Amino acid sequence: MTQATVSPSPESQTRPLWRMILGFIFDVRVLGVLGQIGFIVAVIFGVKAITGNFAENARKLGESQFICRDGTFSYRCAYDFMDSEAGFDIADTMIDYVNTDPYWRAFTVGVLNTLKVAIMGVILTTIVGTIAGIARLSNNWLIGKLALWYVELMRNTPLLIQIFFIYFGVILVAPTLDNALQPLGLPIYISRRGLNIPSLVFTSSAGVWVAFLILGIVQFQVLWILLGRREERTGQPANRVRAGIIGFIIVAAIGWFVSGSVSETQGVLVPKASRIRELDNVEKIILQRTNLNHIDDVKNLPPEEIEAASWKICVLKDSASEPNLTHQLRQMGIPYDITRSSRPDQATKKYVSEKCEAFAATQAILAAERATLENPGSHVIIPVKESPIVWSIPERQGLNLVGGSKMKPEFTALLLALVLFYGGTLAEIVRAGIQSVSKGQTEAARALGLSESQRLQLIVLPQALRVIIPPGIGVALSLAKDTSLGIAIGFPDMYAVAYTTMNQSGRVLQLFVLIMLVYALISLAFSLLLNWYNEKIKLVER
Repeated sequence: MTQATVSPSPESQTRPLWRMILGFIFDVRVLGVLGQIGFIVAVIFGVKAITGNFAENARKLGESQFICRDGTFSYRCAYDFMDSEAGFDIADTMIDYVNTDPYWRAFTVGVLNTLKVAIMGVILTTIVGTIAGIARLSNNWLIGKLALWYVELMRNTPLLIQIFFIYFGVILVAPTLDNALQPLGLPIYISRRGLNIPSLVFTSSAGVWVAFLILGIVQFQVLWILLGRREERTGQPANRVRAGIIGFIIVAAIGWFVSGSVSETQGVLVPKASRIRELDNVEKIILQRTNLNHIDDVKNLPPEEIEAASWKICVLKDSASEPNLTHQLRQMGIPYDITRSSRPDQATKKYVSEKCEAFAATQAILAAERATLENPGSHVIIPVKESPIVWSIPERQGLNLVGGSKMKPEFTALLLALVLFYGGTLAEIVRAGIQSVSKGQTEAARALGLSESQRLQLIVLPQALRVIIPPGIGVALSLAKDTSLGIAIGFPDMYAVAYTTMNQSGRVLQLFVLIMLVYALISLAFSLLLNWYNEKIKLVER
């Protein structure tokens, strides 16, 4: 059997060469390869241009920009100057800093301030934007219009103008500290010095409690899986969320009790002659001083009599011993007066000179300080019950507020402006995300008898998040980068600290490279986190 051969068509035999070349060039696969090659070449030439420009600018600035410690010139020594003494103060710091610290320490303080504003801003913006976005769709005319006016005002006013207005028109014209505002009588003080709010303080037993919290999360996951399997096996619905939360609360409560019982690190040093052997004995002393029968009657006395009868205590500045002890004294209704010292020997000196009746600190510090006294046997250390976490409450002391957390005017103004501005932008994104959910979903939820809050929480928002998250990432990134506008009102963020360093050292290129790298890392961190969350909540097609 013979095999027939197919001869090429006359059209292909007579096809011109230039058409064959054009057909090859405009082939999709060839164009893809050429495009990749072109992109790589463009990147190479771009990097070459940037590095050449950098080298040319460095040459113009002089070799003094890259002097090594041994006096030689090298690009590797570009940041040796950062080990020099900074020589300038920073008003708002999250870590210890003095003007004799190196430039690296000052730059770290600026980076931490930037992160503090960015993280708090993203969290508060999410809350404000979500509430405003939902309010935009409210059936209540007043709520809907107020949300609309807020969004339009924030979105159509430059951010820098808002920062100036809040700082100069709101914060700096607030009442003085003597007349500080206290909303609803809470321990929150609003004055031209900024915002003072209560803060949480972790004691030495907090680690044990955190371990129980992790155990509670594990049990929540295990319980979720077990109840889910039982639900599949029996067909009966199980409220896994409620059971998991109850179990978590029980484990956390047990951990709170255990961590406070096993930890005995806190104490109070008192004279043996005071006849105080436990903290409850202080109540008898206060009642003897005031000639009252019940401790609750002390608060009805005139302020000068309460001050005279107060228990005088010496503490170390910024130690966990103070809020731990004062928290218990407030619960017992015992008035107290605090004297703070920077070092243990200073507090011991005040205790010996009878400027205070007790010295509160960790038992290790108290034991070491008691050994330095002339007659150690005449003083006793009373153990104080310790809570894993206690509240530090701001209180007036002289011309200042002590305790709690202080938000300075510059930080407060910058944070408020960023939250309000980007909250308006996010509100429109949330509104669009909610409206992207079909009306049939809402009608089905109402047909099932779900309330409006249940409809939003269980039906609408979970589906709207896939529309909200992608543009929401852009809002978070813009907010993180716009923290640099704090330099306009003197907030010492990373850019402000770097700018001062530039003026003092004359090293501009090196510092701008650092600034760009840090902002890029912050943006990448926010982007990765939000993209991961977006993948977790994304609907999977079956």
